[in-house]
This record gives sequence, C-alpha cells and structure tokens, in this order.
Amino acid sequence: MRHRFYAAEQILHLDLNSGVTAARALEQVIPVLEAHPELWSWDWIVDTRVVPTDASVDQIARLAEMFQRPARSAITAFATDDRFLHLWARVMDFQFPGRQHLVVSSAGAAVQLIGRRRATKMNRI
Repeated sequence: MRHRFYAAEQILHLDLNSGVTAARALEQVIPVLEAHPELWSWDWIVDTRVVPTDASVDQIARLAEMFQRPARSAITAFATDDRFLHLWARVMDFQFPGRQHLVVSSAGAAVQLIGRRRATKMNRI
C-alpha cells in the first residue's frame, strides 16, 4: 500500500493497487492514523481497482474503534471497479459518523467529486 498526503488540500490518498491484502493495508494505515489523528478530518481517496479478497467487516470495525469524529464533515471516495462496494460504503456511513463514503470510477473522478462537494459547501456559507 502506498499513501500520500496532500496537506494543502487536506486529502489523504491511499493506493491499494499494488496487490496488497486488506490485512496488510490495515496494518500499514493504523500507525499513520495514530501518528496523524488530524487525517480523520481530511477527505480520503482510496484507490482500489479491485477490493482485496480478504477485506472483512472485522477490519472495518477495527478502524471504526479508533475513529475520531471529524471536525468537519469529510468524505471517503473509493475509486474502484467493484460494482457492489457502494453497499458496503453505505454501511460505513453509520460506522463513521460525520464521514460519507462514496464510490467513483477513478482517482481523478474522486478528486473532482471532492472539489465539487467543497465548492457546494462554500456556496452555502
């Protein structure tokens, strides 16, 4: 798993396309979240063309246990070809209050989605 911080934009990009297992990705991301709790308030792009076959409800529950409610509403955009991930994403909305989980077709589409949602929020002020 690779990750990248875009501090100016407050976006965390997680790239799971290297064939990493879900267990290994979780093992790698937990120390990052512990070292940088502010990331819970950032928007996330999780780039995973194919969801790892070992992904489980227990792994998401483990993340939910350490979850810190974001200071502002945030989104996680899953860039994937998995046509069923939107169902799991909806459940995650309840596990992570204040964070919405959406599915898009690519990392580029995720960046555009985040930009549109931020622009909409700015127009409401």
